[in-house]
Amino acid sequence: MKKKRLLFAGLLVLAFCTVASAQQRLDILLNDKSIVSVKLDDINYMEIVEGAAPGELDGVWYLGWKALNNGSGTRTHFNGTEMISFVAGPKMKWIKSSGETVYDLTYPEGGAKEGWTFTGYRDGSVTKYTFQIVAYEEDLLLLKQGTTRYYFYKSIEAATNATTFVAYPTRATIYTDADKLWAASIKGGASASQLTPMGKHFESFRTATDEDKAWLADPNNQPDLSYHELSGTWTAQTITLYPFGSPVPADVNQTSIGDCCMCAVFASLAYIYPEWIKTIIHKNGNNYTVNMFDPKGNPIDVVVDNKVLNFQLKSKNGKFCWSTIMEKALMKWNTCFKCNKIGGIGTEHAAPPFTGNGSSYSFSPDKLFNSEFDLVVDYALSHGMISVGGFNVGGLPCGEMETVTGHAFTVMYPDEDADYKFVMRNPWGSGYPTDGKLKIPNKRDVLKTIDFRLVFPGAQMAQYKKEDLGGYTPPRFRPMYMDLNPSDEMLRMYNVEGYKPIPVPEGKKLDDFVEGIEFEE
Repeated sequence: MKKKRLLFAGLLVLAFCTVASAQQRLDILLNDKSIVSVKLDDINYMEIVEGAAPGELDGVWYLGWKALNNGSGTRTHFNGTEMISFVAGPKMKWIKSSGETVYDLTYPEGGAKEGWTFTGYRDGSVTKYTFQIVAYEEDLLLLKQGTTRYYFYKSIEAATNATTFVAYPTRATIYTDADKLWAASIKGGASASQLTPMGKHFESFRTATDEDKAWLADPNNQPDLSYHELSGTWTAQTITLYPFGSPVPADVNQTSIGDCCMCAVFASLAYIYPEWIKTIIHKNGNNYTVNMFDPKGNPIDVVVDNKVLNFQLKSKNGKFCWSTIMEKALMKWNTCFKCNKIGGIGTEHAAPPFTGNGSSYSFSPDKLFNSEFDLVVDYALSHGMISVGGFNVGGLPCGEMETVTGHAFTVMYPDEDADYKFVMRNPWGSGYPTDGKLKIPNKRDVLKTIDFRLVFPGAQMAQYKKEDLGGYTPPRFRPMYMDLNPSDEMLRMYNVEGYKPIPVPEGKKLDDFVEGIEFEE
């Protein structure tokens, strides 16, 4: 390493010696064979430094904001006029117009992580300064010293353009332990009940009577569409229970019913418990028995036939499948007990009729620090919780997709070696091969808009939890137009503006295969 630095220094000297008066620039050849060219008149200072070691803060960061009293007091926009540089040693140089101050740093065991503190002694001083890493993102480093917060950015341009102050949670503690996080006051609502395992929402509803059980077991009894404020015709259709061989989130594609939370629950079940789904659905000719629970947590059976609504949940290519059957079963269940209408049904209301467990926790937007999202997501998924989230700001880019408000998404692990934090799948299932996957970046303007509702699974589900649960890879299929775009009804329902659908090829119908686009077979 030392030899490489000396060679580089020699090259710099050679560059200065050979530069002609008419060629006032410094050319640097990078490893990727590109050349960075800098005018000498633009160079104010130049130094070869050794980068920080793993686990230490590194690089140069430019000050964009200084906020007093954790952001509630005076806020000053600095436009990158101050900067800090982290180098091996470990040291931190704080460079101001008045000069620079060098701190000798001590990092905690485990290195520099969001939520952790490190200490520094100014050169020639015995006074200890303590800094907390409030945020450590791709393009932002937020340090807290006392009650003052300093917002540093990776470039002068970013610091200058950070004209909108983005506040972070102001509580003193950033939790680095999942158990403490769940016990903290920042946790939102909880739905556990002392009266029924189904949760607080179901406390006032009755136990299934013999008459209820008989009505639910008769496949000729259809869900009451008027109760659910729907209109349509129950029509016999071919049901392919498992188009991809086993339940997958790609089998959950919301068409025209506003039951996005239920859809997100189904996709979470397919993601974590695909084999369990197979144990609760039993086919008998054109009838399907679904094992469920009554409002007091007692096992019951709901039997539905193959008559479905055209605008119900479907798998890819418009195939009616297990998600269609479960959606109809829940509609019939609610027709009987009058607990919920299918439109607008909540996450903690949609899961218990199938799982028998209504205990849940929620986190509201702008309550979690960026690093705490990792703890929450990993805890929930590793414990097999049905994990659903949403956004309170729409139109934010997350990979190839954008956020939608008033809508529910299935929370999933990121893909292997991903450069984003986690996935939230839109139950519209649009796009190929994304299947509605939003890749959530480590950026505060996105993360602060997210809320979670996390529901515990039933005890009988543990043995079916998918092992080595990782990122979600959608199955391969040749998509039809309906698989590429959300329905017009969904766009109207969620007030999505500016969406540009893939156009229908000339002479083709909506249900034809799309031509002119390359797909994997």
